[in-house]
Amino acid sequence: MLILSGILFLSTTTLAQMKSLNANDTLAAANLSPKEFREIIADLKKSAFDIPQSWTTELRLRRINLGKRSGIVIQGTSLLCGGTGNCQTWVFRQANGKWTSMFAADQVPIAEGFDFGPTATRGIADLTISTNLSVDGSKRVKYKFDGKRYRPKFE
Repeated sequence: MLILSGILFLSTTTLAQMKSLNANDTLAAANLSPKEFREIIADLKKSAFDIPQSWTTELRLRRINLGKRSGIVIQGTSLLCGGTGNCQTWVFRQANGKWTSMFAADQVPIAEGFDFGPTATRGIADLTISTNLSVDGSKRVKYKFDGKRYRPKFE
């Protein structure tokens, strides 16, 4: 019984560490200039599986520290989400004076939650995403920075 309680505690603790964005993570809170927002939206249009009527109301954004670079994590809220609560999730980094997607256009993950670190690759925090598969399970994938993009690291 003690072992089972310990396993349940550890799995609950691990799941609790995953993050997602909330209603407070707005464009205004991210403090992006109109130019920066247009730059990011131009990139999102290449990879979003649908085009919302209003990007401002569809997206949640939060500035983050990726290690050597500033970053922004972005999640869809409704149109860019599936029936199991997973939403398209982008990470952008600042490089050469502009915001650059950390994922290839056809590889943006659909996730319920995310977490950065504690490890880093090439100075950029590793990313772990959690995808809700059903009532009974989820899948986690760790991404590492290859110098240009995040790539899945299967162990």
